[in-house]
Amino acid sequence: MENPLVNQIKQYITPDFISSLAVSTNETEASINNAFDVAIPALLLKMHHKGDAYLRPMFSEIQNVFANSVNEFEFKLEKTASYLDDFLGTDKQEFVERISAFSNISQTSAHSVLKTAFLGIIDYFKGLDANFDLSTINGVMSNNLTSLKSMIPVGFGSLGAVDSTINQPTAVHTEERAHADAVINNVVNNNEKDQFKTNESPYADPNKGGNMLKYMLIPLLLGIVLIFFLYRGCNRDVTIEESVVTDTIQSDTSTTVTTTRTTKEIVVNDQIKLNAYSEGIEDQMVAFLNKGEYKNMTEDQLKEVWFNFDDLNFEHGTANVLPESQKQLDNIAQILKAYPEVKIKIGGYTDKTGNEAVNKKVSTERAMAVKKFLDDKGLSKQVVGTEGYGSEFAVHSADASEELRLTDRKVALSIRN
Repeated sequence: MENPLVNQIKQYITPDFISSLAVSTNETEASINNAFDVAIPALLLKMHHKGDAYLRPMFSEIQNVFANSVNEFEFKLEKTASYLDDFLGTDKQEFVERISAFSNISQTSAHSVLKTAFLGIIDYFKGLDANFDLSTINGVMSNNLTSLKSMIPVGFGSLGAVDSTINQPTAVHTEERAHADAVINNVVNNNEKDQFKTNESPYADPNKGGNMLKYMLIPLLLGIVLIFFLYRGCNRDVTIEESVVTDTIQSDTSTTVTTTRTTKEIVVNDQIKLNAYSEGIEDQMVAFLNKGEYKNMTEDQLKEVWFNFDDLNFEHGTANVLPESQKQLDNIAQILKAYPEVKIKIGGYTDKTGNEAVNKKVSTERAMAVKKFLDDKGLSKQVVGTEGYGSEFAVHSADASEELRLTDRKVALSIRN
């Protein structure tokens, strides 16, 4: 399961760095990536567990130490190591061991991943708020708690660092057998104390009472794990709980809104079937086109009808489309191909905060980024225009709540004749 917050943090850990780390540690890139996918949510949950009393002085010190070291990666990584030692305390070795076992990498490599993941989180929060405002940071973490917990593999819940409710299995990685063994070792029953064992093999001490129950549990538990994974695979596109991370162009701050959305099959022009969000841009656009009324509408009437992208996110303050937005852009391309006579205009919008010249520039670049994607799909003749409107059409004032201003920051398209 992916999480937009984790994906945002991984933007600070470049593919080139992951590649070089894999080479220097003699690990595969896939294994290093898997390690980051568990290290980042585990560290975030540890932060949530630590609370304000610990985080406030830590972030205050980090802010002072890193103030003049924006590009000095080695310096920051060295300092991060000492903060990480204090942050994890006695849990550090267990974190390293669990990440090492889960990702099938050495403990030395797991420690390097932890340090880099911790620095990535710090850099992300610094971009979120230069003053490391805890209310902002806690808001982001709280809105992502459920999704973050689902990314933690079995066994991490026994650590004092992570919420004890985390012990549900996640997607199977490359070391499936090791993962299954971890499941078994964490649920074998101890009859004498009526609690779960976590460090003792279920095959040890054959003369000890309750052994028959252990042997019976092993195939049963393996069956349960298998059924769980099959169930997830069959139902993943029915109801989706997601956290959509959006940004304010000027301040490079973000807000995370957790929503529950359902997907549906959308039939395009009786030709193509798409899987997309119910009431999303694809659903609304196809319903509009299937009616055919646009063919008789004037240009002025069409200008009043816009369809907002609802799963299109960019890197903070840039026009770089995030990878998870690929699916919606692909869907729009499919729709246009099914209606070759249809033309569109793309518009970019911002809220009323910040410098308007920059708002115009970034909103224009974002509209152009969508056009470039469609051009690359061979649809350049159907995209007749792009425009960045900045905050010209923003409804809410600059001092409105983040939730309200969020609706003013968007990219949209309009059907044209």
